[in-house]
Amino acid sequence: MILQHGQEGFDNHWLELVKYDPVHPLIPFEKRITGNRTIFVFTDNNIPQFMVCARIGNKLTHNMKDVLSDDGYSSKFDVTYAIFYSIFRLPNATLKGAGKMAITEILEICRKKEVNRFFTLSPIPSLKNSFKEIPNESQIRAYLESFEGPVSKFHLSNGAKIQSVNFNADSSEIRLNESWGIMVNYDYNFL
Repeated sequence: MILQHGQEGFDNHWLELVKYDPVHPLIPFEKRITGNRTIFVFTDNNIPQFMVCARIGNKLTHNMKDVLSDDGYSSKFDVTYAIFYSIFRLPNATLKGAGKMAITEILEICRKKEVNRFFTLSPIPSLKNSFKEIPNESQIRAYLESFEGPVSKFHLSNGAKIQSVNFNADSSEIRLNESWGIMVNYDYNFL
């Protein structure tokens, strides 16, 4: 079962699990649940399995600066995009396939709230280990489509398609060290 922060049944103690975020460990907790950002937790028998951090708004974002900004969000009537910027398995998770189940349920919840476009903004953690110099977009797409990286393997295996390769998408030290700051929008509008 997927529950959104603020929804009945959501255990606020689950918010402490954000400290296990391997994707964006330095984003402050408060920033994840304010403005147009929210957190979803997928549970099995009330045991948290997956956490998904999302930005809800009216545009597709291609960089972390926009994900963390509240620009472009004015009311529920112009909310059309959900950008999942951090998706990760939680400690003590036991359910196989929980990531796909979480995404599928989140899409259902969002569609009921008139959100109808679904993307991720995802890192490429092994890119710099695979290329000595900054690759071009076609090289990156070929790399991702070969299921070389764990993130691309997760998204492509779960039915997403590569929407865009975004240069200078994240200037954090972790992203610069692993991928020259390059990130990817995966498109989940096919599920």
